[in-house]
Formats: sequence, C-alpha cells, structure tokens
Amino acid sequence: MSFALDTLLREFPNTLMTIEWHSPGFTPGWSDFDLPDVYDARSNLYDVGGIPHTQWNGIESFVGGASNCVWEYMYNDRRNTYEDYAVQESPYIIELQGDLVDSDGSSPVFNFDVIISLEDDFSSSGTVLELFVAEDSIMAYWSACGEEHNARNVGRAWLTMDEDDQVPITISGSGQSQVHSGSFDVSNSWNHDRVKLIALAQNLVTNEVFQAQTELILNIPTDRDEDGITNLEDNCPDDANPGQEDLDGDDIGDICDPCNGLVYVLGNVNGDANEGYDPIVDVIDLLALSDYLEDPVYNECQMLDLLEDGEINQWDLIVLADLIMNGGS
Repeated sequence: MSFALDTLLREFPNTLMTIEWHSPGFTPGWSDFDLPDVYDARSNLYDVGGIPHTQWNGIESFVGGASNCVWEYMYNDRRNTYEDYAVQESPYIIELQGDLVDSDGSSPVFNFDVIISLEDDFSSSGTVLELFVAEDSIMAYWSACGEEHNARNVGRAWLTMDEDDQVPITISGSGQSQVHSGSFDVSNSWNHDRVKLIALAQNLVTNEVFQAQTELILNIPTDRDEDGITNLEDNCPDDANPGQEDLDGDDIGDICDPCNGLVYVLGNVNGDANEGYDPIVDVIDLLALSDYLEDPVYNECQMLDLLEDGEINQWDLIVLADLIMNGGS
C-alpha cells in the first residue's frame, strides 16, 4: 500500500490534518477506497513520482519511506517542517455546518454549508475551495510491512475535483464572507462516527494551502443556537428564534436582522413605514439624501443609488425629487 498525503494546517496551531490517498497499484480493486481517478489527479497536482509521497501545505514534498518499516528516525524531519508551518498565520477563516439526513432510506445524505471569511484584505485570485470526504482510522493491510495498520483519514471522495464542481473563492476584502452549500452521500459501508468533511483554501497556481478546516460530520454543529431549527433552515443560526419571525420577509430573522421592521427600498432613505410596514417616501427622505451628499455616512440598510449606476450624487437627488412629486412610486 502507498499513499499521497496532504498535510495541512488548521486555524488552531499544533493541529495536524492529513488526507491519505491509496495508490491503485497497491490497493485491491474490490476495496471501496480504490479511487484511481482521484489518486491520479492529486498525484499529478504534486508531480508524485516515488511513493510514499507526503505533501506539506501543498508546496513542500517528502518522498520515500523507511526501510524495514521503521519510521521513528524520520520523525524529527517531519516535526521540524510541521513547526515551521504551524506558526504561520492565515487571513482566511473556514467554518463548517451541516445536517445528516436520511434521503430515501437507503443511505443518508450530509447537507453542508462552508463559510469562508477574511480577517484582512487578501487577493483570492487563483484560489478555490477544495472539499474532501475522508474516513478516519481504517485498518488496512500494509503490504510492505506484512501487517495491518491504522490508516488515518483515508480519502473517500474529492467533491470539487471536476472543473464544473470547482468553487472559486471570490472574496478579497477584510470582513467579507462567502458561503458554499453542497451535499454528499454517506455510504452505509462507512463508519459514520469516523466520516469527516475537509475544507481548504488552496491556490491552483502555486498549490499553496492558505487555510483548512476539518470535522467529523456528526460533530459539525447542526443547530448552533439550540432552538430546534437546523442551521441550514434557520434564518438566524446563531440566535435562538424557534418561531423564525421575519417581519420584513427578507429571510433574515427579526432577532438578528439589523434592518428589521424598516422597509428600505429605493427612495425610502430613512427607512420609515406605516403600520402595515409599507415604505413612506417623502420630503424627509429628500433631506436625508441631501445630508448624505454633504456627509457620506449611512447604515447598511439604506439604498441610496436611485439611478443604480454605481454612484451616489446629485442625479440621485433629482430622481428622488421626481419620485416624491409622483406620489413616491
């Protein structure tokens, strides 16, 4: 048996993450981790020649094993490399959430969201979200040593391998976030307690891994705020609101909606409304927009670009005045 190993760094230091891909040449064809297409794709990415091949952070290779299956002397080399990478910081944060559900009674499906955010400005050009499924701690026969061994984080699927399934990371500014939703079948032949989702931000030009996150699917929070509504269905997943109240119908629950109860539409600069929560567009909005042009401070709910041309200026003021004269519509 041989493998290509992606050694990745998580958000937290001193934590090691691996994905173990088994070479088809050393894996029985009847095995459910015989994945020649995936193995070839990952080995081509890293120019794998000799095996075993270990790839650190996507950019540094260790090739070759130990004679007579004695690996202890190799430990310090690997430890030094790990410690070099463990102190590095990443601008990306990756969070996982999901829900394991029975689809048709045959095999369950894991539905998930991956939330990627940036703590600092950072160009994401060429960087994609890579998603893998692995099963941890599988006893497998090690032919070189003639014994069974505990195979850690054995790759089961590469969800974003095909070009059509790739997920480009599009955020580049501090505080921005991006959400990717997906699902995968969880085979009944797998130990569901040991199945993991692995997500990482990797540059396809340099192969560098900027951030990674993994979790057992049964440990990924399905209801973070414990209000009885799963994350994927909850309009405020971090604030308990079992009634899912959403007064303005924007799919953001009242309890976490910064614009709740305010009907901000084009022209309703100050966000006031009548008792039926219909927006009121009047001269007060004209004055508010005029104030903004002198002192451009506004809240995230306001819609000030009435021309929708990407700029807020005197032309928008003229359009708003015309709108008011025509009864606010």
